[in-house]
Amino acid sequence: MVRQQPGCKMLATPLDVINNAFNHNKSVALKTPNEKLPIVLSEEQMLAYFKKHDVNKDGKLSWDELKKAFSGLGVTWVRLTADRALLKADDNEDGCISLSEKEMDKLIEFVIKRKLNIQ
Repeated sequence: MVRQQPGCKMLATPLDVINNAFNHNKSVALKTPNEKLPIVLSEEQMLAYFKKHDVNKDGKLSWDELKKAFSGLGVTWVRLTADRALLKADDNEDGCISLSEKEMDKLIEFVIKRKLNIQ
């Protein structure tokens, strides 16, 4: 513990600096009533969301369709995310994610693990 000498100004400790920074950031992080809060999509909503992005209605999500879907979710690294999603969920390695239950389950699991299901 540091004692303050009479007539000397007490210097801030590193802990004081951290606490002040935390308190400052805490107040900045609060949302105003007009701001939209992030919405977490359920598995059913994600399934409907991805099915909606099957533009050509072939029962599969191509890489381009995945990119557009991830872009709509607000993902910043869209191309990389689409590549990784295909690696994770494309069981038959045809370059698309089938809207069948197995591949879609893997895609939704990928999205949830990486917390990409937030709009």
